[in-house]
Amino acid sequence: MDVAKANELYEMAIRLAADTQILRDALEEEFLGNQVREVVTSEYDLGEVLRVEQIFGGTENLSFGVVTGTADGEHRHFVRKYKYGTVEREIRYEHALVRHIREKGFELPARVFETRRGDTVVEREELLDGQRVARFFAVYEMLGGENTYTWTENRCTDAEYEDAARILARFHEAASDFEPGGLYREQPPIMDYLATMPGTFSGYAASGTGTRYDQYLIDRLPGILAAIERGLTLAPELEGLPRCPTFCDYHPGNLKWRDERGVGLFDFDWAKLDYRVFDVAIGIVYFCTSWEGEDDGELRLGKADIFLRAYQDEVSRTAAPGPLTAAELAVLPRMLAIAALYVVSWDIVAYYIDRDPNDDEYLYFLEHNVAFVDFIESHLDELAAMAAGVEAAAGPGGARGEE
Repeated sequence: MDVAKANELYEMAIRLAADTQILRDALEEEFLGNQVREVVTSEYDLGEVLRVEQIFGGTENLSFGVVTGTADGEHRHFVRKYKYGTVEREIRYEHALVRHIREKGFELPARVFETRRGDTVVEREELLDGQRVARFFAVYEMLGGENTYTWTENRCTDAEYEDAARILARFHEAASDFEPGGLYREQPPIMDYLATMPGTFSGYAASGTGTRYDQYLIDRLPGILAAIERGLTLAPELEGLPRCPTFCDYHPGNLKWRDERGVGLFDFDWAKLDYRVFDVAIGIVYFCTSWEGEDDGELRLGKADIFLRAYQDEVSRTAAPGPLTAAELAVLPRMLAIAALYVVSWDIVAYYIDRDPNDDEYLYFLEHNVAFVDFIESHLDELAAMAAGVEAAAGPGGARGEE
């Protein structure tokens, strides 16, 4: 075959592949729309389904906006199709927690609608790689407000940092007496989970296929494992510290915003019982880390101070869980490194489970989060001074020693 003919066939193959992908995407869109329509119509009393639109932007589950019509007009709802492999018990834990905190007066989360049978979870079977698998759905009210930020686009105003911290404090207050009744999340508490990371990360590094992501992980693995070992030494100092339901994914992209205020909170599917100070650390990591230019991977200390002081002020008004204790503030700097390692774990596990030949995005995430771990460990003295300043500012009746 001459070069010209080979080139012609190559270009034809590229066009066919592109057309095939377009057709596949169209069929998938049609299938998902019909599936969501069937679930809402057959399981709920929400009116006639008028429109279904997929909402893009999430990294875990599939989301849809559904408009229904009733005698009193049109109504917008949010439908979630949980990712394959989600455990039903975890969904029920999430729904029970949301119901509890709404009943306690914390109404920023969307209401979960019940089916005609009084349930909040709908199960459907579908084919995946030739096997019938269970997929789960839930319908929520559609929250108002704007999707102003994401977890990487997080440069909020000072007023927004403060309001976000106060929202986290109010969530901890409302959730403090939640009784899950045997429901729980599969992922263990942070210190137990941290202990599993060396084996997990080393296994993935050994399974690499030579991508740039693989090579970066191999190169940085010794430093990551050393940071994990240093994190594990914190365990004795955590004994007896307050535990409560934690959000575990608190970032500005999980809030709806209006006029520099958070007006809606969503994505509770990572919530679990854990150390309260761990959840505060995750909030600081997500809200106050720079993703920009030469500062990428650095903590904006002034913004972290705003966040921490606002959280402490708000939670100090509550009987439970009460203000951050002196012991919690003392471990906070090192807990920030552990929280960053938690995000590193998400990145590594997600990359190797949902492997994509284009690894640029996950590599970007990993480089950022590894840099953040390094930054925290090299600025522990400044972070300790920040935490001590908050403790001192709390004064009598503020940050307490262990009782």
